[in-house]
Amino acid sequence: MMRKLMVMLLVFLMSAVLCVSINLGVSGAQEDRFPSKPIKLLIREGPGGSLDVPVRALSKAAEKILGQPIVCVNFPGGGGTRVLTSLLKEKPDGYTLGTLAIGSIIQAHVEKMEFKVPDDFTPIIKFQCHPGPIAVRKDAQWKSWKEFLDFARDHKGEIKIGVWGSKSMVWLTMKQIEAVENVKFTYVPHASTGEAMTQVLGGHIDATTGSSAVMYSKPGGELRTLLLFMDKRFKSLPDVPIAKELGYKGVLIEGGYSGILAPKGLPGPVLNRLHDAFKKAMEDEDYIKIVDKYMLSISHKNSEEYKNELKEVSEAIKDALEKIKD
Repeated sequence: MMRKLMVMLLVFLMSAVLCVSINLGVSGAQEDRFPSKPIKLLIREGPGGSLDVPVRALSKAAEKILGQPIVCVNFPGGGGTRVLTSLLKEKPDGYTLGTLAIGSIIQAHVEKMEFKVPDDFTPIIKFQCHPGPIAVRKDAQWKSWKEFLDFARDHKGEIKIGVWGSKSMVWLTMKQIEAVENVKFTYVPHASTGEAMTQVLGGHIDATTGSSAVMYSKPGGELRTLLLFMDKRFKSLPDVPIAKELGYKGVLIEGGYSGILAPKGLPGPVLNRLHDAFKKAMEDEDYIKIVDKYMLSISHKNSEEYKNELKEVSEAIKDALEKIKD
């Protein structure tokens, strides 16, 4: 009887090992063939913005390398946290990805979301840096940042500034400036930088913070940029000061950046395949033209580098938010 039980146990264990080996083999084969179907990329803003258009160009270049379509889906809302919440529910197989910009991390802290960036995701690549402008209509009464500040100091809360989502990168930098300059602004959320542009040109708000505003501030454009949050001046806008030149300090004073995430647990071979494809796509001429048109800058960090940077900026954002009263 005992011998029979031992034989049955041995057969069971061998069957279990065989099943695990088969599953691992199938999983490994699937990873080796990745991608074998279209990839979905969730874009955190509405159509036509300074993240949407470049990401679509980057994806178009990457799909040539991957051999499968990358279907870009606009998924605005929640300051970018809708993308993150959706990624939490997806399988870590590389077929659903999402874009991330700094505003999403700010919003996640403000709303006290039940996830952390980057801990609960797999960062794939950082691909782009973008400025944070404060821009007004060309015919606005303010011709300089000083005039804008002076008016805001005498008319607290009257100036309406369009921001991406309710708590964007520029919102945080402006809140830090409010405390230093004894001013107060009213912030109007939008689903995309394109929408903010429409609102400022239509006179519904006084200023926009969409990065595409710098494109419309060049000679002959419809806007005037008064201040930039970035690391250096634009050659095409030599008279526009950057925040650090004026002595402003704090998190994100030198601008923001964008990257691509996947659900947590993405297999290494799939991660490497995606990273390498998007990195190569950053050299694509059409993508570079779009980046130049929107006056952005290409900036690469691999998965590990991007993850470390996100951890650092997330902690800095948390500290900055704790100092803000509203």
